[in-house]
Amino acid sequence: MQLGPNPRGSHRLGPLLEPAFHRHGAGPQGWRRGHRQSFWLRPSTDKAPRLQVQPTPFGFRYAAIRRPIKDAKTHDYVRTTLFIAPYTVQIPPNNLYDIAILHVPIDDTHTAFHFIAWGDASTTPDTESWRKFLGTQIGIDVDTHYGKFRTRENNYWQDRRIMQLGTSFTGIKGIPNQDIAMWETMGPIADRTHDRLGASDLAIVEFRRQMVQAAKTMQQGGPAIGTEEPRIPHYKLKSFQGIVPKEEDWRQLGTAPEEAELYADKQHHANN
Repeated sequence: MQLGPNPRGSHRLGPLLEPAFHRHGAGPQGWRRGHRQSFWLRPSTDKAPRLQVQPTPFGFRYAAIRRPIKDAKTHDYVRTTLFIAPYTVQIPPNNLYDIAILHVPIDDTHTAFHFIAWGDASTTPDTESWRKFLGTQIGIDVDTHYGKFRTRENNYWQDRRIMQLGTSFTGIKGIPNQDIAMWETMGPIADRTHDRLGASDLAIVEFRRQMVQAAKTMQQGGPAIGTEEPRIPHYKLKSFQGIVPKEEDWRQLGTAPEEAELYADKQHHANN
């Protein structure tokens, strides 16, 4: 699940799901029905969130808990991200639409990357606006087979001028292209034994733990990760963002009734 040269010539990249846990950025500026907004609303300026993780039957739920701008003494600003095994990451919704990233393995060194948005037609970008925002327009950023024009050889079209002006940290247009630059420059297979993970890497640690356990389970003839019963229909799983009272349990935010019932049953059995 790492990135390497793509023999098919199409838009293939990897490696894991890790960057998806740390998404930030502005939204597309030209949207359908005349709606225009150049940013996603974030009711917090807290740059050091408290991070927590909850293992689930479908993978895990990950929370970033921040001080809100208003009512910080009594409330928290909570954003939850879902890893839905085997390859989906549901990012916290912004104030306009929902987002998910799918990293679908092709072989040991190739992954198909899908970055999707959905929601009400009045606030969700149309296809071309979304592609423009992501830097994946056909004929401009990618070819008709979605083979990317930005490569390691041309430095991913990095613009040092806009970096100097402070309008872009990376100088590379589009969240996917920034991720691609990071992934490709690590090589086809990265030696993770040299990683130095910290407190902010809690979700990465949990993801790797689950992947190692999933491989061991498969070797022993067990079920693939995410296929065990009882299962929660994926379309009912939803990430969350919002300001909530401090006493609110973030693990219950945005959960489907089926998921809440499953946790209640487990708690009942644990107490008896």
